Amino acid sequence: MTVQGTRDTSEEADLLMKAGTGDTEAFRRLYSLMARPLFSMSVRILGNESDAEDAVQESFVKIWTHAGAYDPRRSLPFTWAATIVRRTSIDSLRRRGARAAAPGADDPGLEVAVDETVRASAEGHEAEEQARRRLRLAPDGPRRALELALFSGLTHSEISGKLKVPPGTVKTWIRRGLADLKEALHE
Repeated sequence: MTVQGTRDTSEEADLLMKAGTGDTEAFRRLYSLMARPLFSMSVRILGNESDAEDAVQESFVKIWTHAGAYDPRRSLPFTWAATIVRRTSIDSLRRRGARAAAPGADDPGLEVAVDETVRASAEGHEAEEQARRRLRLAPDGPRRALELALFSGLTHSEISGKLKVPPGTVKTWIRRGLADLKEALHE
């Protein structure tokens, strides 16, 4: 089950593995799922859409070429693809020598900030997937309450109304669920 606005990493992994065997339709579907967020990441690194379009296009050629080497035990599909886009975008910066011409390029912290943003985004996807795996193990009521609180941003009273349970029950489910997720993410 996926919550609206979240990634279905199992579908992405399946599509990536199929693309690795030459399945062009799977690759098209993978592109439609990943292109927009990867493009946004590239724009943040390169500072303009035109260069980002080129970098993402080059990255998807690499993704297609190396899809057979993807190992789902090592990373999530999006994290794997984001690493390729990040490296390709940084290589593009170096090739065009735009570092000196870019606003703030003389700031040595700029590259570190970009790296940290990309790394945090990739780690966020990993943590989100760990949380989702742990949530799938929870009983239906507590799981739904926690999903609504975390991924839909509903208040306790809104969740109470939606699930038709007392607000105190919702608060308990969410508190216990958050403690369980915290434990899972520290493992």
